Amino acid sequence: MKNILLSLFMLLGAGPGWAAEAKPALRWASASEYYFVLPAPQNLAVDGAGSTVVRPWGFGVRAVGHDTFSKTGGLQLQSVKVDHAGVKATFTMLDLIVGLEYLSPLNSGQPLRFKAGAYADLGLSDSTLYAAPMLGVGLLYTTDQQAETPAGFTLDVFCRLTDIGLDNIGGGRSGTLKPALGFKLGYIIPGFWRPKK
Repeated sequence: MKNILLSLFMLLGAGPGWAAEAKPALRWASASEYYFVLPAPQNLAVDGAGSTVVRPWGFGVRAVGHDTFSKTGGLQLQSVKVDHAGVKATFTMLDLIVGLEYLSPLNSGQPLRFKAGAYADLGLSDSTLYAAPMLGVGLLYTTDQQAETPAGFTLDVFCRLTDIGLDNIGGGRSGTLKPALGFKLGYIIPGFWRPKK
């Protein structure tokens, strides 16, 4: 009987260890926003040929925090078509956008949340590296109020505050994109726990 009790105590003591080994280690995957940059007019000054209006469009993805103030970062790709003064070309802009964002608290029964942010746009177009500060405001329409992170449709207005000088916009010409407003339409997929690899 003594040996049986001793064996039971040993098994019970080992049980939590077995459970810990069987339980997979988890890591947090943050919420992600996938969005389209809607074509909106921007002034492009073409070197030696006046200025024209272009309408960049594109798409992007970025990480979204779940706190009132959260860091954010992501990648964005835009296509810009130029048809002016003998220049008929399309150039692309690849941007790394990082910044700090405010998101208003979630109130039960009120799906709309306000957001605002300040960002740094670090980009590459052909061989040109550039940087520009940006501000943005927008709305999040929450589709899942039980989610631990933001989730739902987004509409944003952003403003690039400085010029972007570009060495090659096509046709052997350089140009300068002037400060402009833009619009984004997207969807935030909520964060989740996933097994560590």
